[in-house]
Amino acid sequence: MQGLVRHLLVAALFFSAAFGMGGCSGEVSVDQKFVDLFVELRVAEITYGKDSPMGRLVRQDILNAAGYTREQFLAKTEEILNDERQWVPFQKAVNARIDTLLTPPQAATADAKEAAQKGNGPKRLKPQMPAHKGGVH
Repeated sequence: MQGLVRHLLVAALFFSAAFGMGGCSGEVSVDQKFVDLFVELRVAEITYGKDSPMGRLVRQDILNAAGYTREQFLAKTEEILNDERQWVPFQKAVNARIDTLLTPPQAATADAKEAAQKGNGPKRLKPQMPAHKGGVH
């Protein structure tokens, strides 16, 4: 599975670079649940490693939770890979899903901006002169 996933990711990068700038007419709809599964498996592979026993267990649990066997997942991935009409929109959806994982939540960003505007952020201290030089007593 690891070898196939590696080849799929290389192909994904190639196709996203080749077709990412232009739209394809007649694109088919994408199974968002499968996109989420694909991304979750990729994140697990990056987190736990490709060959670690824990990584294999985690990937197996992810597949089971999604209702797929390893063979079903590989067959569906192969089907998408071999059909450009499916692959291009699938890869765009994968890229969009990854972007949502990498983008900080808007609420946290808005809270930080609001705190900075209210002056609740770090404050710059004014230097105080020592008492023997006419400063604070």
